[in-house]
Amino acid sequence: MKCYIPKYSGFCFGVALAVEAAYEQINHSTFMFGEVVHNPAVIADLVSKGLGLVNSLDVIPEKANVLIRAHGVSEKTVREIQNRGLGIIDKTCPRVKIVHDIVAEASARGLDVIIVGTENHPEVLGIAGWAETQTVVVRDLADAERTIPDKSFSKEGVCLVAQTTHNKVKYEEVYRYCSAFFPHLEYYDTICDATAVRQEEIGRLAKMVDCVIVIGGKASSNVNRLFEIASESNNNTQHIESFTDLDLTKLMNVNTCLIASGTSTPENSIFQVIDRLKLFCLENEIAFELIKE
Repeated sequence: MKCYIPKYSGFCFGVALAVEAAYEQINHSTFMFGEVVHNPAVIADLVSKGLGLVNSLDVIPEKANVLIRAHGVSEKTVREIQNRGLGIIDKTCPRVKIVHDIVAEASARGLDVIIVGTENHPEVLGIAGWAETQTVVVRDLADAERTIPDKSFSKEGVCLVAQTTHNKVKYEEVYRYCSAFFPHLEYYDTICDATAVRQEEIGRLAKMVDCVIVIGGKASSNVNRLFEIASESNNNTQHIESFTDLDLTKLMNVNTCLIASGTSTPENSIFQVIDRLKLFCLENEIAFELIKE
């Protein structure tokens, strides 16, 4: 079995910064306000080492520190943390911060905001929280066609942004629709480069192999987009959080396999999957070859 590892694997820059900061804050009266990244292995390890995880500011003791997740939070939440006298360790991904600034500036000029992404995802909620005007969230073209005509929008125009980990192709489809619908549309390409290259890569490579394994958290937007894209061209695609989730029955009679991972997937998780595949091949007397793109 030939197993291919894409060129782009493991943590992206923004996730690496957030996770590094989280480990540095263990035993320093610091609490993660929501999961710093959407990866259960990383979160479980941090919690086991003593870093607190909370979903409400009310349970954080006085004079403690709040670690803001890579997905970012709303402006209101930042103000609330400050008003409570808590320390802020802001590890919002730099690319997400750019979207916050775009939305805040456009909203200050009276533009409404359309966000293309997953409704109720922490990043999307955070982005929306930097606008003072109306925000509308749509997932794809079909959702936009259903939602947008029923809304009234500002005469000043509309600002269009995307969740940084959203499907780039679907965002472009929504952009083309909105550009024809709105007389004044400000479009910003806010898909993260690390996300875009992985989506392009998995879309290309998934067509060339017998099966695809996508490693990463089930709640991770960027991982779910990779699984979605791979599944479109390869019906033997599985999304796993760890090597224990592997469905080995789907690997029988497989000659080539692509092992892909999200931007929030640690390298250790990838190595564990590789080791399990090596063992599977050994048990079934199959030659194993690892190829890095």
